[in-house]
Amino acid sequence: MTISVIGLNHKSANIDIREKFSFTSDSASLLLRRIKKVRDIIEVIVVSTCNRTEIYCESTNGADDIKNWLLSEKEYKSFAKHLYIHQEEDAIKHLFKVVAGLDSMVIGESEVLGQVKTAYKTALDNKSIDGKLKRLFEYSFSVAKNVRTNTDIGGNAISFMYTSILLIKKIFSTVEEKKCLLIGAGEMTELALKYLKSNNVNEITICNRKEEKGKKLAIENGCRYSNLNNLSNIIHEHDVIITSTSSSLPLIGKGNIENALTKRSNDSIVIIDLGVPRDVESQIKNLDNVYLYTIDDLGQIIEKNYKIREKSIKDAEEIIKFKIVEYKNWLSENNNTEIIKNYREYVDDITNGIVIKAKKMAKNSEDINQIIDYVSETLKKKLAHETTIKLKELYPNLDEDKIEKLNKLFKEN
Repeated sequence: MTISVIGLNHKSANIDIREKFSFTSDSASLLLRRIKKVRDIIEVIVVSTCNRTEIYCESTNGADDIKNWLLSEKEYKSFAKHLYIHQEEDAIKHLFKVVAGLDSMVIGESEVLGQVKTAYKTALDNKSIDGKLKRLFEYSFSVAKNVRTNTDIGGNAISFMYTSILLIKKIFSTVEEKKCLLIGAGEMTELALKYLKSNNVNEITICNRKEEKGKKLAIENGCRYSNLNNLSNIIHEHDVIITSTSSSLPLIGKGNIENALTKRSNDSIVIIDLGVPRDVESQIKNLDNVYLYTIDDLGQIIEKNYKIREKSIKDAEEIIKFKIVEYKNWLSENNNTEIIKNYREYVDDITNGIVIKAKKMAKNSEDINQIIDYVSETLKKKLAHETTIKLKELYPNLDEDKIEKLNKLFKEN
């Protein structure tokens, strides 16, 4: 059985592609159920964030099982050239780097760990993991904790929100007196609130589809609340818009911004769109007095600060190397246990069959010597002859060390 991952991320595909190959928790559940029906796939987890969508699986024939299925599905064929594949140790290493924040657009960010844990829970709820892959993801969470505890990887992380504030200041020189609209009520909105408050921004509106959650966040932070249905009526009141929802369609169109600009007498608007799929139509970027930044735009700015964290990255990679060895040792022990269990069951099946036949022969008053000959010859045939055939098949794939150990095993017995 092989552990593999197939997917695309911010390095292999831009936001135009990523937003078409992204999944909410509900759509990921549907995908899991579809993949579980694919022959030879034993376990599967779907991880989908703003930076990546990856399918991890344990299967009989490695990555080919999931790749062949994915590319046979009409809606996924167009993503072929953007996909990467990792198998076995490379797949393990990739997952460990993902949860540790080493493969993120913002190196060292911690949000991805929570997103992977959500993907893990979704897989558990859909009963799509129950073996090596389940254990791998559980182990990856301890790897992330180890990296965060023993390195400064998160200490110098330049986040999307920090970068957003720098961009806003670059355009407006100050944000203190600006009116800000936050669309969504998730983790990114909470981070935005933290950064805006620390920069003395007091006029903040939270706009969310689910009123209870949006109102609660607004009250807790002394903000105004507006329902998402009222969005088009309040855009013009704000200088800065930060949006981060999981909507499958854009929430703000070009017409909305054109109307807002007219009402604002063309005063500038800064829009930070952190949604994947995007919450804001890309054509808005062409309008005068509108400064639209997507998650990829912010990523390019963040990349310039990468060298600051180089030492922490090296420290984290050393921890990951050690943890890969640990996990492989567990895997080897688990495989050995499985081999021994299967061999014992194989011997039990053979001996049980022989005993049943011998009892029938005795019941029919057959000669005791005939019964002994039958038991002896059948055991030789089943345990020696068939095992010999299987050893001959395996021999070309064994290294010298394994051959020597097998020789010692049979000589000692």
